[in-house]
Amino acid sequence: MPLVSKRYAEALIELSEEKGFKDEFFNNLKVIVDIFKSNTEFKSFLLNRKVHPQSKKRILKNIFENRVEKELLNFLMLLVDKDRLDILEEIYDEFQKMWDERKNTLILKIISATPLEVEQISRIKEKYMRLFNKNAARATLEIDKSLIGGVKIQIGDRIIDDSVKSRLLGLKKMMLQRL
Repeated sequence: MPLVSKRYAEALIELSEEKGFKDEFFNNLKVIVDIFKSNTEFKSFLLNRKVHPQSKKRILKNIFENRVEKELLNFLMLLVDKDRLDILEEIYDEFQKMWDERKNTLILKIISATPLEVEQISRIKEKYMRLFNKNAARATLEIDKSLIGGVKIQIGDRIIDDSVKSRLLGLKKMMLQRL
């Protein structure tokens, strides 16, 4: 249901812009989705079709009222009414992409053979922010010991491979071509 998720995400983005919400709105949505993902009992309860929608709404209200923007709570109520809570995570993923796009944020995945220091991650983020002319960057770190050393950077579907493994494979290929 990517199209449906995208439409809900677009509506949320428009609402947040219309109301002048800042990062807090995004952070509150993230907290809701994190709770939904991490608490399997809560998620099962909300997705159970045998549970009456009013019971779901009452629980959501008890948990989130006065803790998140009322518009966000109303959005959750709408998802209950439309029986769309099952795509909440997809909606959040789409919302996050749109939010990052509007905030001119670069999303990158750093793949390294070993854990990196915060300073190293910051330098990588700064380098690619300048290269891609972005205002901010958000990075995730993934460890892949097969790289031997160095890093691979993934930005969207683009991969910049500066790993020792890649260099060794390139050297091997070059040597085989000379034979």
